[in-house]
Amino acid sequence: MNASFERFGISEFVIIMKRLFVNIIIVYAFFINANAISVDSISTTYNDGIFNTQYLTKTKVSGEIVNSVTNDLVSDFHNSSSELFNWALKDLGLQNEGNELIIILKSSFHDVKTNITHGLFDIEVPYFKTFSDVKVNAIVSKSLNNGVTKVNANIIYSSLLLDNCQATLYIIPQKNKELYFYTNVKIKFGWFFNIFITKRRYKSIVEWRVKQFAKNMKEECELRQNKIITY
Repeated sequence: MNASFERFGISEFVIIMKRLFVNIIIVYAFFINANAISVDSISTTYNDGIFNTQYLTKTKVSGEIVNSVTNDLVSDFHNSSSELFNWALKDLGLQNEGNELIIILKSSFHDVKTNITHGLFDIEVPYFKTFSDVKVNAIVSKSLNNGVTKVNANIIYSSLLLDNCQATLYIIPQKNKELYFYTNVKIKFGWFFNIFITKRRYKSIVEWRVKQFAKNMKEECELRQNKIITY
């Protein structure tokens, strides 16, 4: 009986310590990067073929509102991706509104068993070529640890556009009841687009969209918060 209890206790202790370690890493990484960029500013580094964009902004909304908005983000991505263009992906210049690179979502399907969303896109490089039926598979998930909300999007397969992509949004509460929205995106393009997308083009194609997405999430939170206050 004592041996069983001890094994249970050790197992529980290990799980707690793992969670604590992950939370420490998240918070530590956030403050390291937060010191590198000021609030409402964006920065991009390029190393070994990987673009790394970070954006930081803040607002004052409740944890309940954040939970509601992030739940809807994941749900819409899984079940009705086109709905995202009405709020989370609004004003990102997608769906035939781009300049240097036009990305059009044709269809998407979420596999509940694998948690993978399979997307089909047309990608147009103006005055050059249109790539039809580009397949992109992604896993989008949400977690909550010690008050820190984390929404992670991981591109696990792309038939042309991307070699690797991971985007993470952290929503981190502060003592003064403010919330930091910290976005960290790492992208490595496929062989063709790696040649086409220079650092200058990256800024005009990707970087501002990272900022706009975070602003959309922030504004949706504020909109829902204001509705509660109004009522």
